[in-house]
Amino acid sequence: MVDLGTVYLIATGAALLFALGVGLRVLVGIVRDGRERSRKRREGEIDRYTEDPVYDRDPPDPDADGETRPICPQCGAENASEFVYCRECAAPLGPNW
Repeated sequence: MVDLGTVYLIATGAALLFALGVGLRVLVGIVRDGRERSRKRREGEIDRYTEDPVYDRDPPDPDADGETRPICPQCGAENASEFVYCRECAAPLGPNW
């Protein structure tokens, strides 16, 4: 007769091996994409530094009630006035907000 503990160990081991296989495929894809981007940068197909709309924003305009929206000190993202943490990077917005 088969012990339930053995069945559990076999099922858990198979699930872990499956997850490891999927994870490795994802990591290989990330490495390939990084190498391809590096090659394109070296050959001049893409710019080394691209503009990011999150970081290249103008200062926020005041809200309708005259208050400005909090700006994240870490990433520079504009947040709603009721936020305590940044909506982009989850950094604390500080004691003023």
